[in-house]
Amino acid sequence: MGRALVLSGETRHGLVAIRELARADVSVTAGSSSSISPARVSCYTDRFVRYPDPREDAARFVTTLTTELADRDYELLLPISGETVAPVVEHREVFEEYATVPFPRSDRFRVCNDKFRTMQAASEAGITCPRTVRPDEVGIDGAVEALEFPVIVKPQTGRSRNGVSLCESREELETAVERTRAAHGPVVVQSFVPNGGERGVYTIYDTDGELQGVTVQQRLRSNHPDGGPSTLRETVDDPALVAQTDRLLSALDWEGVAMAEYRIDAETGEPHLIEINPRLWGSLRLTIAAGVNVPVMLYRMASGESPEPALDYERGVRAHWVFGDAYQVLARENRLAAAATFCRTLARRYRRDILSVDDPLPAVAYGFGGLWRQLRT
Repeated sequence: MGRALVLSGETRHGLVAIRELARADVSVTAGSSSSISPARVSCYTDRFVRYPDPREDAARFVTTLTTELADRDYELLLPISGETVAPVVEHREVFEEYATVPFPRSDRFRVCNDKFRTMQAASEAGITCPRTVRPDEVGIDGAVEALEFPVIVKPQTGRSRNGVSLCESREELETAVERTRAAHGPVVVQSFVPNGGERGVYTIYDTDGELQGVTVQQRLRSNHPDGGPSTLRETVDDPALVAQTDRLLSALDWEGVAMAEYRIDAETGEPHLIEINPRLWGSLRLTIAAGVNVPVMLYRMASGESPEPALDYERGVRAHWVFGDAYQVLARENRLAAAATFCRTLARRYRRDILSVDDPLPAVAYGFGGLWRQLRT
């Protein structure tokens, strides 16, 4: 039996990865910076390690992981969230003395972790994307001259709704840029794409940069309703979107996993690349349910095997994040109608991100953890 160290055990996709690896007869150590971690109470976790929050003490985070890897024989080190992926990739040479880190070199990773550089790479690959400028380079005047209102202000790095603003005027733009820069650092300003739906292309590449697995997912609901992590999504067929995503990631000599997020222009029907997420995704449960078991494929690659490619996934599969979907009900104007829709979804036999009959305790821990975070904020 081999071993894997999976980080970010407080996340739902971290829990999904742990369950799938354990079912494939891999002994899994779960890691987290939080003591309230769903993975800690999962029946699929053989061991739990708590490490310092890398955002607060990156040096101790690296030291803790290095000690753990040196003390045990691991084949795979799998960070999950952005908070753990970035420092692991930056210290890849240190960690790979002990285990495989299934991510590209740090210079390639930084391209996809930076929205401005991602848009540059997409434009060079001939992929439609929002026009993007940096106020630190062109100033507010340059941004107003280059783009038409409305525009979107975002942190240059990061993968959440935090710091994202829609601006209808120069005054709103100036305020949003200053506010976002103070809270998150450098910002980008992008042209607005009218929302005609959102799709993601979810991929896994081998060490030779060859696409080994893919799914395309259509977002049906999100938390928050205006944008954020998907709470209900479905696999769909879109070979053109797969082809252009592969063209971009192949040009970057990609290795490991990546998700390309697109917004369909409501006026033209054309997909615009919004970002590349260079890590495992929150909707991992759906990818696996559609027949592409990414965590197990990563483990087999780390063990020197060549897993069977999984390029023909099942379409029409749906997966549901119950906790996130419950939260989005509270953000709706018509909560009664939203609650009725939520209950109808709950009654359907969809795959669930966290809820599991054979592993019930993580759902309890996840619920308590979410409540604790709400109380703290």
